[in-house]
Amino acid sequence: MNKYYLAYGMNTNLEGMSRRCPAAVSLGSVVLTNHKLMFRTFCDIQYKIGHSMECALWVITPECERSLDRLEGYPDFYGKKEVTVEFRGKKIKAMVYYMKDLHSLNSPSEYYLNSVVEGYYNHNMKISPIIEALEELAGKQEDEYYSRV
Repeated sequence: MNKYYLAYGMNTNLEGMSRRCPAAVSLGSVVLTNHKLMFRTFCDIQYKIGHSMECALWVITPECERSLDRLEGYPDFYGKKEVTVEFRGKKIKAMVYYMKDLHSLNSPSEYYLNSVVEGYYNHNMKISPIIEALEELAGKQEDEYYSRV
């Protein structure tokens, strides 16, 4: 049975998803409330009341989900949960991946970051959450540096 899937990292990228999950269909973007984007080398989401972020909404097949599970290292690296979002005036349930262990904040590779940015542009999503996550990462790294000096 097909299901809705929310992407916020490299799976927002249309070209990449067409290779990984050729049967997946992009429905555009939706807003995920009370969550914010983080970089822990790869994208992650964190539950944070009062924040919201856009995600790409996909319809995926069971085969797509198995492919994504392998890619995301499910169930060890990323877990899955169901969230409610509004799509075309209706509340729907969608699956989203999240990092299971709180890995420390860490910079993404240039290749990965470019793929994510391209995916946000593919879906006409604002890149401000990416910029905010990078700024938060830079601030934490600066704090860690000065705490060692």
